[in-house]
Amino acid sequence: MAAGTVAAVYAQALLELADERGRRADVVDDCRELVELLRQRPDLFAGMEDPKVGKVHAKDALGVAFHGKIKQETFDLLRLLVDRNRLRDLPAIAAEAIARAERAAGTVHVTATTAEALSSPAQARLTDSLKRLLGQGVVLHTAVDPSLIGGLTLRVDDLFVDGSVRRQLAEMKSLILNAPLRPDLWEGQPEGVPA
Repeated sequence: MAAGTVAAVYAQALLELADERGRRADVVDDCRELVELLRQRPDLFAGMEDPKVGKVHAKDALGVAFHGKIKQETFDLLRLLVDRNRLRDLPAIAAEAIARAERAAGTVHVTATTAEALSSPAQARLTDSLKRLLGQGVVLHTAVDPSLIGGLTLRVDDLFVDGSVRRQLAEMKSLILNAPLRPDLWEGQPEGVPA
């Protein structure tokens, strides 16, 4: 089973269980914390799936580290992943659970990259425009890349829109370099004009 499929199956099951118990928001918050923790410490669970450690000891270690700090549903997921030798899939599962919950809530993350930092009024105008296009759940993230020269790029999930001056200049250069030349362009030039 592909990692994406594994993440989708476990994430959906986690969210359904959380919904049954009225804890979706809490479980999604747990997932956010786990994603951040694993981003900071990617080796956190290293060795827990080692047969020498054993599943009982691995689950005991998780209990010491997480019991009472995350909701029972999330803790049960960790224990299940140990039982099934899938703890390495936790980052993908947690990220998928967050993404599914946000989609269900209508949240759309948009990253706008500009050559210079956007002012607060410019961010507000851009956010308003994006909300008209994509819905009220738009969350704008900004980044700066001076190589864009001007304009901006937008990324929404897998959609990328490049409205940068850098791209426009590259297109113009390509058009100029690939423009067809007439074979007789230089014939019949006045004297003194190099051919």
